[in-house]
Amino acid sequence: RAETFVDANAFLRHAENELAYYRRQDPEFESCANIRDDVPGLMVIHGQFLIADTVAIAQRRIDATLQHEIGTHVLTYHNGGRQPLKLLQAGLAGYEELQEGMAILSEFLVGGLSASRFRQIAGRVAAVDQLVQGANFIEVYDSLHAHYGFASREAYNVTMRVFRGGGFTKDALYLRGLIDVLNYLEQDGELETLFLGKIALQHIDIASELLWRRILKPPRLLPRYLTAEKPAARLVEIRHSKRKPIDLVM
Repeated sequence: RAETFVDANAFLRHAENELAYYRRQDPEFESCANIRDDVPGLMVIHGQFLIADTVAIAQRRIDATLQHEIGTHVLTYHNGGRQPLKLLQAGLAGYEELQEGMAILSEFLVGGLSASRFRQIAGRVAAVDQLVQGANFIEVYDSLHAHYGFASREAYNVTMRVFRGGGFTKDALYLRGLIDVLNYLEQDGELETLFLGKIALQHIDIASELLWRRILKPPRLLPRYLTAEKPAARLVEIRHSKRKPIDLVM
């Protein structure tokens, strides 16, 4: 059966509904979503959700994408800006790895971490690994297409993504961050603490102490999915079982 996609305008309406939910929870929530002709795909910059005018999102991926971008990146930006230490909004050293791990976890919790999505993330990791070892564009493309079996268009898109700007190595962080978050949760770490702002796991102990001393404030907003039954059940399951990233594929 052919997959259904929504265009940028339709996806914008979903994003605006999601942002409106958080605006109702906190009148100080100022993030907006905009369609742009100068961004590749989707990105969050200074708390604003930017959508490329050429984007096409699979219908089944809408909620997972919103939780990745808004439920993680936008909320931690907002929460960090409401802390006495404003650096929590800009981001402490090494924060991106935890951010992307949380974002991928959110996709799983809302039932959106499909095999094809996980394969895409893993393919990007493989492409970055080859890039940093000195492979050129054609070599990385050929490896993804011939060795890993990616379709030619997807192999090209992944290769183009990791080579943009002279080398986009951030994609190596996603799975590593997910592993860290799973280990943290298995050790009874509080997911809510990760939403204080843009922090790294190495900052959790000091952040928890600053919360206890009332220097930091509890997160102003938490993702909507934490109040839903199925995501909450999946979170409990993760805490009581040693899950590897591949085990989250749905």
